[in-house]
Amino acid sequence: MIDVSELITDPDFAQDFIVHRSYGHFDEGGWIEDPEGLITMTGVVTVMSQKELAQMPEADRVKGAMIFYSTDEIKVTRNIGDQEQGTSDKIDWRGDLYRIFQISTYADYGYYKAVGTRIKGD
Repeated sequence: MIDVSELITDPDFAQDFIVHRSYGHFDEGGWIEDPEGLITMTGVVTVMSQKELAQMPEADRVKGAMIFYSTDEIKVTRNIGDQEQGTSDKIDWRGDLYRIFQISTYADYGYYKAVGTRIKGD
């Protein structure tokens, strides 16, 4: 298999973005949110194409969707059994915040693809 991770981190294509990762734990009374962690990642950021947008079930509602390619895993809401474990990552890129709602794992090729929709910014 072809490992394209070198292209994902190539300075000619890649740029930095900040991942806001939510952490927490279960305690008496339910889920307790811990302080958010900030992770700097490097990858390729592109706007979602019309063709990709048409394939999304939320296509008529998605506004400001971006695609983030990274060699590091970006996460969506994790479920273990019936319990939700944290919330989806949010990515801060160029002053806007994007909530990740879909992940495609291409780890065999050296990268991950995350789709996010803008939730805050201009």
